[in-house]
Amino acid sequence: MIRADASARRRPRVDGLRNREKLLAIGREHLWNRGYELSAAAVASDAGLGIGTLYRHFSTRDELIEAVLADFLTQVEAELDVVEEMASAIDAMQEYARRLSGVGGRGLADIVLADPDSTPGLTRRREDIRRRGRALISQAQVQGTVRADFTLDDLHVFLCAVAGLRADARVDDGLVDRFVRDHLEGLA
Repeated sequence: MIRADASARRRPRVDGLRNREKLLAIGREHLWNRGYELSAAAVASDAGLGIGTLYRHFSTRDELIEAVLADFLTQVEAELDVVEEMASAIDAMQEYARRLSGVGGRGLADIVLADPDSTPGLTRRREDIRRRGRALISQAQVQGTVRADFTLDDLHVFLCAVAGLRADARVDDGLVDRFVRDHLEGLA
């Protein structure tokens, strides 16, 4: 019995932690580029690891996706913390779109438009982020800088479009920033 308790308290090995971080980093790249269609085998291969190593860290492909999404949601929450402090809601929405589109890549559509229940371990966090997004839109509507019929779904579709543009190396970031500004300012 003592032996089982001792092994339960054992810290993960350094190489195991390093492998997990590699898998998360490559998983993030694959999610941004391919969305939920990422391949666990391709993630393991690109990380220079075997598929068995991936499955020792994440028992399913969905568990890998959920771990990558948890990391992404932490970034989204941090971005919201910053923009919620801004006095102008339209400026906050522009900054949020600029920041988030640089983080999410092409996979942002799968992340943003997916049913929140598709990642049950993250449902509460996703719903809180949605609540904060709706509050940002409401503030802009009260300030008269966004039309009354603009919704969170509208913002999500816009964010996905902007992320696709931002992920395309042929499109200058300055042009994307102007697109964000002009589009959102045109919503009044």
